[in-house]
Amino acid sequence: MMRTVMSRYGLGVLFCVLFFSGCRGAPVAGPAEGSSGVAVGGADLGPQSNSAKGEQRVLMLAVRFKDVAPECNLNHIKERATNRLNDYVKAQSYGQAWIKPHFEGWIPLPDDLSEYRVSPDNFQVDRGRVRKLIEDAMTAVEARIDFSQYDHMLVIPGAFTLPGKGYGMICYCANPGMLTGVRRNTAFVTLRAQGGATFSGGVFVAAENAHLGMFAHDLFHALGGVQHGKRLVP
Repeated sequence: MMRTVMSRYGLGVLFCVLFFSGCRGAPVAGPAEGSSGVAVGGADLGPQSNSAKGEQRVLMLAVRFKDVAPECNLNHIKERATNRLNDYVKAQSYGQAWIKPHFEGWIPLPDDLSEYRVSPDNFQVDRGRVRKLIEDAMTAVEARIDFSQYDHMLVIPGAFTLPGKGYGMICYCANPGMLTGVRRNTAFVTLRAQGGATFSGGVFVAAENAHLGMFAHDLFHALGGVQHGKRLVP
């Protein structure tokens, strides 16, 4: 029995070593306009994101719906999204990446929650509603925000959320991800505020009660970028 357990443990360790070794590779060029920011390493090392290292400038917009009052303390949300997330990113990257956050909230949205709510199922999410949430948030701040100064954007819906309740889904990566679908042909798309300001960087969405690990998980999807229509880990 002990030999069987150890054998399974050994196989598990071997799998982890082989899996994570496939995430290492030598970056060869920075991302160009419209590119994924992904370079291909050696044949044995697999792809690696060029954009996942160094300072990550993240615009963070905590938004509130017309008919719903947020339940979580805004200062607690800010601490989690800025300082705690930065500490986590630095620790997990061994100091190779960190975030420079710009946090604003609460930012009022023009419509009721029902106009933005999405399915808790990845494959049933209405892309139009995802786009509406992000672009309405952008429109609310475009007079004072230069979106070109940021690599990524976090939108925090001010609605206590559980699967199918509140906003509908507690956390997800929108760009690349929900805006094109997550099964195939995933890509970065351009988002546009009402006044014409645009943003084509990574966008992730996390409800007010999302925990730190959820924030990090979907930020990492944004950092990883895409290659051949598939999202990669950073």
